[in-house]
Amino acid sequence: MVNKVPRETLQEKVYCSLKDSIIKNEMMPGDVLSIDSLSEELGVSPTPVREALARLSAQGLVINARNKKARVAPISEADVREIYEVRKLLEPRATELAAVEIVDDQKLKGDLEKMKSRAKKIRESAKEGPLEPAQYDDYLKIDISLGETVEMALENSLLNNLLAQVNDHSLRIRSFTEASSDEHAPEAVLANTEEHLEIIEKILSRNGDGVRNAVGQHLENALNRTLKALEENSRR
Repeated sequence: MVNKVPRETLQEKVYCSLKDSIIKNEMMPGDVLSIDSLSEELGVSPTPVREALARLSAQGLVINARNKKARVAPISEADVREIYEVRKLLEPRATELAAVEIVDDQKLKGDLEKMKSRAKKIRESAKEGPLEPAQYDDYLKIDISLGETVEMALENSLLNNLLAQVNDHSLRIRSFTEASSDEHAPEAVLANTEEHLEIIEKILSRNGDGVRNAVGQHLENALNRTLKALEENSRR
């Protein structure tokens, strides 16, 4: 006899599936989210979909206006600036603090060394032209892995919890930037990779001031790239 999937587990799976699609911009800002269509696509009843959309609405990822269909929340210039302002306040200091823990932890330091090696390979490939799909996926994972390493080093701190609150919006904005521009453009990949390498190298060398400056510059550059992508998208 097949056991029923616990209701809580099903709700969580539906929520995570929709959230992942929104963050990755598989569902783009402004897309209509029909409960009936989504429930059919996911093979579930409307109830867990409705509950998932309510959670996503509370997080600001979905607009669920009364008497209207839910939509993926738009990404405005004000949204982008606000998220990056918060990130610039938190991430340089968070990475500086994490650096001390990372270089003293054999596993975390080893993970960072591997990231450095992968980033160098990506850099060399980007110098020759657009990346292959597998290489591009690895390039995207480096940024995510770097953030995860910082999170593990900070453990369950207040600073880490604050960063987690903006992380979903940060990932969605980044995915939007990738989707709204030539995502495989070697110039963009090369610039990002150089910035990642700079941050990694400053962490490994225990250079606190260097870490803060490298992260701050990376965020400023990322903000400019995102605003440019937002402007280009508005012209289409």
